[in-house]
Amino acid sequence: MTTKIEIIEPHSGELGEAIKHADHVFEAEEYHYESGQKLEVAVHNVSDDEYHIFTDLDSGHRFKIPPQKYRLLG
Repeated sequence: MTTKIEIIEPHSGELGEAIKHADHVFEAEEYHYESGQKLEVAVHNVSDDEYHIFTDLDSGHRFKIPPQKYRLLG
């Protein structure tokens, strides 16, 4: 499933941290999203209360974000 989201609060993280296996260890690059940024994303998991997991379709980066830091655009 794909959708669009808007970042409400600035959000940073480390690439690979949203992958649930050890292969992400080689990734140390960080990502950052600013408030107001709109992303088209593939949805992986939005059932967790702490983090939701998406892939940014522009960059191809899979990232996790707390649900209170974004809103669905449709």
